[in-house]
Amino acid sequence: MADYTIKQKKQAILNSFILSAVMLIPGITASLLSNSLIVLTDVLQETSEALAILFSFISIRKVAKGKNMDYDYGYGKLEGFSSLLIAGIIFISLLVILFNAWKGLTEPEGLMGTGVFIAIGVSLISSVISVIQWGKYKKISETSTSPIIEGQLSLYRAKFLNDSIVSVSLIIGIIFRHHVWAQYIDPVGGLLLAGFLAYSAYTLFSSSMDNLMDKILEEGLQIAILRALDLNFDKYDALHDIRSRRSGSEIYIDVFLGFNPDRTMGNGIQDIQAIRQYILEETGKASVNIIPHV
Repeated sequence: MADYTIKQKKQAILNSFILSAVMLIPGITASLLSNSLIVLTDVLQETSEALAILFSFISIRKVAKGKNMDYDYGYGKLEGFSSLLIAGIIFISLLVILFNAWKGLTEPEGLMGTGVFIAIGVSLISSVISVIQWGKYKKISETSTSPIIEGQLSLYRAKFLNDSIVSVSLIIGIIFRHHVWAQYIDPVGGLLLAGFLAYSAYTLFSSSMDNLMDKILEEGLQIAILRALDLNFDKYDALHDIRSRRSGSEIYIDVFLGFNPDRTMGNGIQDIQAIRQYILEETGKASVNIIPHV
């Protein structure tokens, strides 16, 4: 399966923003015509998510322009910042949901108005769109992962659950609207959504910070590097250090090896190239530097 290019990723995120912006129109209409707290919360969340997608598009657009002499590694960091921003926006949405849920529990009201039916239709359509977008970004992440793509994947996973909770809550609320207990469906649905959003914000924040703080590669890639070095143990005399990190979708590996000083430069270069090629084969796409060390 071929890797997705930056241009394809940028187009995918632009399409996502357009879809989100279009879906906001009926959502806002439903919010104005209903007294549902969960519909209001959903509109606020959809607005924050649309802004998050827009910020992601701006970030990946800068990445697509290519690197320059001023920021050799900074464009990968930009992806991490974008994902961190999405986590922050999800957290703000979480606070809004918690506030509305508390208000709904203390001052419960029944669902009414045509806006509720509009909201049900919008939520059902939005859930289908979320599943499609979720699948698309999952496919992209399987071959060309990056913090910004992982951010979109997490966002649409959260959107699908959000749309499902909104749809089910509104449908049950309308069917049983004459019962007192049905007045609590809105805030309870908001609390369920809040729990999932809290988890999504935490995982996204954690992965973004790992990227920004240059955390070493995951254990599987570390083992792959050691396996490549083990297969070429006769080509060097000492292993001094291994440093690795991610910068956006890029992987950087620096291996510090000791060589016999009596070895000719030509033989040394051949061995370095062989070791580097083995590491590339074991780890896949990466920037690998073999650094002679005394």
